[in-house]
Amino acid sequence: MQFADKFIHSFFSTYSQTTVSENDKEFICELSATNFSSTEVASIQTAYNFLEPNDQLTFTIKFGEADPKSFYSTSSNFTDFKTELDKEYLHQEGEPITATFKITKGNISNNISIYDLEIFTATLESLSVAEAYAVFNRVLSNTPFVNFKVLNLDKPFNTANIFFTQIGATTPTQTFADRHKRLDSILSASNYTNIEEHNLTPDDFQLQIENAKHSKLCLLFNHYAVVLSVVYLFDITSLKANELEFKINGYKSIKGKVDVKALPIDGTKEYFNIYNWVYCGGNLNDKIGLARNIISLHFENSGELELKGHPFQSIQSSYKVYEKQNIKQYIEIRNKISDQLLDFNNRANKVIETFASGFQKSSLALITFYFSAIAIKVLGNGDFVNVFTLDTAVLSIVFLFGSFLYYLVAKWEVKEQRKRFVDSYTNLKERYTDLLEKEDIQRILNNDKEFNADVAFIDGKLKIYSNLWKWFLAILLGGTLFLFLTYNLAQLFDTFLWKTLFEKGSNC
Repeated sequence: MQFADKFIHSFFSTYSQTTVSENDKEFICELSATNFSSTEVASIQTAYNFLEPNDQLTFTIKFGEADPKSFYSTSSNFTDFKTELDKEYLHQEGEPITATFKITKGNISNNISIYDLEIFTATLESLSVAEAYAVFNRVLSNTPFVNFKVLNLDKPFNTANIFFTQIGATTPTQTFADRHKRLDSILSASNYTNIEEHNLTPDDFQLQIENAKHSKLCLLFNHYAVVLSVVYLFDITSLKANELEFKINGYKSIKGKVDVKALPIDGTKEYFNIYNWVYCGGNLNDKIGLARNIISLHFENSGELELKGHPFQSIQSSYKVYEKQNIKQYIEIRNKISDQLLDFNNRANKVIETFASGFQKSSLALITFYFSAIAIKVLGNGDFVNVFTLDTAVLSIVFLFGSFLYYLVAKWEVKEQRKRFVDSYTNLKERYTDLLEKEDIQRILNNDKEFNADVAFIDGKLKIYSNLWKWFLAILLGGTLFLFLTYNLAQLFDTFLWKTLFEKGSNC
């Protein structure tokens, strides 16, 4: 407690610490003294330079059985505090003196102060593993990382999400960005009954940069990482205080209870390497199944967690063999997807070919009809005059209208086929998610490049043929009406239909 030694000596010439502890929420020290020093206020204020801006100090002194006197940093009134102490000491001189020095910490922008890292370490060591996890679960519950600003730290050190830096240093920004994704994977692969109270990952404790001066804390953190690695590699685990109950189903099914506080790191340090390999990517179910099989064969003693040999190397070698055995199946699946892509390309061509064929058939039928009508007229009269009589014009318009209806039906059919084409492609991708990773499927499908090209092909051809079809009908209709009106306008007024519709209306 050197950081506040001068301040406390401003009140007591000698003192001793009864209890002292520090965690993420507070630093608290119980003191005892035999004499009280009436120091000048200026000297007290000079020694009062250790408190961080976001924290609050409560310093309480009690003489014998008298009422305690307290100083609060929120008021910073040392004059009144000293006056009260001087008066009380006149009546209680010779009585035992006790004091409580308490700093309540603030958490601003994920920054928390640590005043004595050795005391912080000793406090963690006094906790059970379950209690320690609860502390850091509280710290990381609503934030991706925490930065402990340590008073008088020689050099910084950190895990993926927990940083220890000097006062005034820049707040870290590089953290384990996939922490929540990793926790989701953990939940899907293991059954840890304390996951709600200990929603943590081994990466939260595995040190990336260490500090030799604070080796105790580094070892403690690495120990926490190993225990969590065991928890997330085994099938079923439960932690109460320091007792871990576990069950692993591999080539052998093994269960037991161990005191993780006394777990030797040397015999279990490979657990983190195995955990990191299992959860770092690839097929999680295959990896964790293989890891459990190999781990179950490498226990030093059944029911204990110490490992013999090099299980991590065995797991990697076994996985290479597994990959070689399954590479043939992978290539077959990949080729099958490629074949289906070709089939989709053929389907896209057929969808638009059907529409184009309809246009061609309709056009040919209309052209045949018009040539027939013209040929009959020319051969009958011997000239090319008044080819489109009223009957021929009406019949031509009926044929054109029928062709337009056929166009609408054919276009509707293409749109339905396009929709079915898109749905089939989506179902194709979903069908293979049980066998391949989504990213791998996207890579095989070239990020849907061919599919998007097929859809664009259908849309483009549909637009071109639709415009051709409509322009073709419009030109024939325009030509028919022009030729008919040129030679038969008077005849139109003399028809029975015209007279029935319009002359009766005018007589009324």
